[in-house]
Amino acid sequence: TALNFNSNACYNDSICVYSLQVAPYCENFDSGFGAWINNGWVLNSGGTPSSFTGPSDDITGGYNYMYYETSSGYDSVVTLSMSVDISTLSFPALSFYNHMYGSTMGCLDVYINDNLEWTQCGDQGDQWILKLIDLSSYLGSNNITIDFVGTYGGSYEGDMAIDEVCINDFILSLGCTDSSALNYDSTAIVDDGSCIAIFYGCTDATALNYDANANTDDNSCCYISGCTDSTALNFNSNACYNDSICVY
Repeated sequence: TALNFNSNACYNDSICVYSLQVAPYCENFDSGFGAWINNGWVLNSGGTPSSFTGPSDDITGGYNYMYYETSSGYDSVVTLSMSVDISTLSFPALSFYNHMYGSTMGCLDVYINDNLEWTQCGDQGDQWILKLIDLSSYLGSNNITIDFVGTYGGSYEGDMAIDEVCINDFILSLGCTDSSALNYDSTAIVDDGSCIAIFYGCTDATALNYDANANTDDNSCCYISGCTDSTALNFNSNACYNDSICVY
């Protein structure tokens, strides 16, 4: 009788869903689970009980979020599930903030209709990070099941958290999302794999110290050669490139 009945399953994983939510839908957990079916996640505000893991507050400050408690009484796997009708959306996507801070952080997986669409494992730093999952392959569907699955990382410093989960229309802006890259695009939401690492050096091909591997000029270009050793007889104070003809 459940919306996500699986005729091939022979073992119940306790994530049966009986109510269908219609998109667009957003949940900040400030008033509870909302339309989500919870199996093991903990509703919380402020910090988690353990040191060096978990957020100190929700994404907006002063309200609730969901987290996976890994200190005591923990489950090896926790799930948060919902069935949703996205048939009214033209550019369907799932957005959420995740916080994965801790030296023994496990993995956070997102499944759509039992298909693994996103995964991340390990310590990501003490920060909330926005993620966006393209749902265009499910365009027009009047019933998809979304599962957030957290897995245990081995010890208490693995309190992952999620907040501000939305299923809505998003026109995906593709580009390089690495702020340290040469071609970083501050407007990009989804990384397209185009990031180019920065290599500093002289980029002027007419310079004596031109570096063909450099893509970012560091103002080191030199145009005057001579002896640059101040102890040599023919030291040239104007030279910036040693021509190896110093005389002593």
